[in-house]
Amino acid sequence: MIYSTTDTETWTDQDAQRDESSGNESRAMRIKPDELKELYAIDTVKSLRPLVLTWALIVAAVSIALWSHSIIVWILAAIVVGRSQHALAVLMHEAAHFRLLDNRRWNDLIGQWLCAFPVNSDLYRYRKVHLRHHKYLLTDRDPDLSLSRAYPVTWESFRRKLIRDATGLSAMVMRGYVEVDSKGRNRPTLKYVKMRMVRQRIPRMALGFAIIAALFYVGLGWAFIALWMIPLFTVNQVILRVRGVLEHAGVPDAKDGLRNARTIVSHNPFIKFMIGPAHVAYHLEHHLFPAVPDYNLPRLHAALAADPRFARALVQNSYSEAMRDVIKPAQAAATMAA
Repeated sequence: MIYSTTDTETWTDQDAQRDESSGNESRAMRIKPDELKELYAIDTVKSLRPLVLTWALIVAAVSIALWSHSIIVWILAAIVVGRSQHALAVLMHEAAHFRLLDNRRWNDLIGQWLCAFPVNSDLYRYRKVHLRHHKYLLTDRDPDLSLSRAYPVTWESFRRKLIRDATGLSAMVMRGYVEVDSKGRNRPTLKYVKMRMVRQRIPRMALGFAIIAALFYVGLGWAFIALWMIPLFTVNQVILRVRGVLEHAGVPDAKDGLRNARTIVSHNPFIKFMIGPAHVAYHLEHHLFPAVPDYNLPRLHAALAADPRFARALVQNSYSEAMRDVIKPAQAAATMAA
């Protein structure tokens, strides 16, 4: 059944969540209807397994850090937690596409409170923005265009961005605690925080403050800051930068549905663990068929690869190969960005 509408904020049909170029290419692919139906199927166990494992990893990392008296262990635990916060954001993305659970009430409940809320996000606001990204991919109406428009850049430019991410400055600016004035100077502000204090957010904010107060009351407040807030503002932000940039930056053709999103088929288990949880690196396939849940994306990739048309798709075999598309020597970067 088709439920598509012209209002991008109320889409419910997954196949309607595509820009024109992705829609044209996906319809041209020679995938059998029965096979596509299988790929669309949501498996509750496969959907919830990464969520359970991610939270188990967080609990284990924090517990080991609290037990240990080693600063090195605390640093390693913070890195693991930051990586896992990014994994929760990826699972929130699945819920935003209604791909976490078949039951949409439970999909949104789990997506909001076990994925989005812990990383200071909101599933419903994210869904509105993200669906517009799919519909208006790499156009002026794409809300994520800032992640790709300026690329390729030089290594010096990209390094400055990573330093801002790793020091927490990017997260502070994004959340409205710091603003950058016309001269490029940073200054503290709560102006944008106050603007976002709408009635719908007050219960979530109250719950967050109550949890933090309870943690301080039982003597875990500073551990929460060190092992949750700092990783969220630093490690998680660096990973978000790298992953977000590689999805669409430096692509060959913004209007070609097979070459305006990048899939990275990496065989490095550490890199996949840190940057590519829940098969998020199969990003081209995701834009072609948003209805396919993450655990079926490798199968979708194999099915698409059997079609001769897919030979020209932007599929790369390592993150280093992809980085060479977005980081160029100064002269080459200026020429390609012009």
